[in-house]
Amino acid sequence: MQPFDLKRAIAVVLPAITLLIGFPVSEAMAGCASMQPLPAPGSWSVVTNGDTTIINTAPSFFAQSDSFGPNPTNLLPTIYEDSCDVNGDPIPNSLPSTPEQPYNLHADPKVTTLPDKLSPTNDLGKIIKALHGDKDFHAGKEDSGRKDGHVGKIDPKQLQFAIDILEGNPVNRVYSGFPVLHYNGPLKGKTVTPILDSNGNVTGGEVTIHLVYYDSHIESDTNYVDPSVVADVPWTIHYVVDVLDRGSDDFAGYMMYFNSKLGNPAGVKPNVGMDNSFFPMSVGQDSEKGQRYEFDMKMAPSGYWNLTYHWGWRLHPPRVQVVENVKVPINGKPRNFAEFEAFCPTHQPNATGDCPELLTDQNFKLAAINMIGDVAPEKRMWNDFRAIQAGAGGEALEAAIEDLDSAFDDWQHRTRLPRGVAEDPAADETLLFVNNTIYGHVTGFTRDMQMEMFKFTGRGSQIKVKLLNGDFFNHAYMLVDFGGIRGWENTFHNTLPAGGQGPLFTFGRNHWWINTASGAIPIPVAARGATTASTTSRVIDMDSLRGSHDKETPDFNRIDAEKIAKVRVKTTASGETIGEHTVIVNFNYDPPRRLRMYQFDALHHDEAIWSPH
Repeated sequence: MQPFDLKRAIAVVLPAITLLIGFPVSEAMAGCASMQPLPAPGSWSVVTNGDTTIINTAPSFFAQSDSFGPNPTNLLPTIYEDSCDVNGDPIPNSLPSTPEQPYNLHADPKVTTLPDKLSPTNDLGKIIKALHGDKDFHAGKEDSGRKDGHVGKIDPKQLQFAIDILEGNPVNRVYSGFPVLHYNGPLKGKTVTPILDSNGNVTGGEVTIHLVYYDSHIESDTNYVDPSVVADVPWTIHYVVDVLDRGSDDFAGYMMYFNSKLGNPAGVKPNVGMDNSFFPMSVGQDSEKGQRYEFDMKMAPSGYWNLTYHWGWRLHPPRVQVVENVKVPINGKPRNFAEFEAFCPTHQPNATGDCPELLTDQNFKLAAINMIGDVAPEKRMWNDFRAIQAGAGGEALEAAIEDLDSAFDDWQHRTRLPRGVAEDPAADETLLFVNNTIYGHVTGFTRDMQMEMFKFTGRGSQIKVKLLNGDFFNHAYMLVDFGGIRGWENTFHNTLPAGGQGPLFTFGRNHWWINTASGAIPIPVAARGATTASTTSRVIDMDSLRGSHDKETPDFNRIDAEKIAKVRVKTTASGETIGEHTVIVNFNYDPPRRLRMYQFDALHHDEAIWSPH
């Protein structure tokens, strides 16, 4: 199957569409697009007192305006040149799209048909349905049809199949090896393979990243990349993207670049971020097959590279995943140190995913999974299936099946808090960090997707965020601005005629800043209840965050554990308590149109991202 050709059509219609939707476009300029200024030191503050942190953001560089009107002042004229670094030199491969080359950083993807489009949602739902013995059952609904204690036939093979899906054990599916339980961070590291010329000089490099899109999920086999060998030369990410049931979306990898290369004695600062593509990927509603898209994405020299997000704008939040440059340290430690600390304590952090015990030692793997909090819907499903497998009967069986219904439903809806976790009615949003994921809700918001923070209308807005940590290890909150303070361009082409959504959602190119610029905000760790404690289960307190704040660690990657009081709030899950912290944000800029608040976990990033528009 050949991909449809968008380039020629889009190059023709883009100028007219751009005029119609009101985005300014400048003529091409020689050289590179200059860096926008950075906020002055001292123009922002992050102050913690006990269980509350107050963030006063840096001020805007632009006149006050309506960000959602026709001419927001923080929308910059588009310059069709690479971006400049701090020295005024071009950063190669930092212009994602032009009218002549709408996909400026990759050729047309290779598209092939997969054996099927079955996802973990399809298979887990079918197994739960069979436990009810009701053909009309829809997991998570009140009318499940299970009456008078009746359940369907318990098939041991299907129970093990469900556990294998959750643990990521080998199964006969396209998504085999992508666990629903996010305990395998130590295994998700890769190193760029260099490309050498005849004299042995490095001229480039390549690494392969495999992604799976389905329902509200993007799963990846890679979370950390060591690109050291291509610090000074452009390189390539070979993406293998499998689109399964209800996974249709636009492929958009949002790259964030620094103003100078890592190792600069003056340190690195935020520069620009941009979607590297906005290519429509789809699976027909009536199709029995999934689709595989393969992209070869051009990257700037990795010395500039911070990370790349993979957005799923058709269902966001929560459809998003990130891959990070492991050479950007946290508290003087490798960027993935917290993954090893939680799930592979017998090994030192490394970039190549060296923790074989997670694959070869069942007890080691069980101990890793048990670091995930029991309020997590994914962990609840795992506990319930294991209880049924162990022979639960009577009321215990009934309780396990009932909990499976709600846990399965909660897992599919990260735009609300799962069962057993209360929303803070005094907060504007409540975020639960659990299973290296974030579940959240904007208070009073009733739609089931694309949460919107309507209260953030412009400078002077105040937003209160309640942070909850349901895991038995550290999480830390970060808040990033994508162009509200320093401005953004809409460089991207229009894909509406071809079934895509650019430029209505694409970031184009923006000048980012981190509102938690003096360091991420740690959230107190959950404590185990009496029924969950065991000799193979640990709790990691915040002492582990203390480290050498070396010169190589950017300010925004420094985490001060001593500021946070250990305040907890009770939950109903096995007597477990959940870590709690409050953040109050005073915004001194108008929001960027694309995304009002970008929020994530600094320590276990991967899929722990939750951001309202």
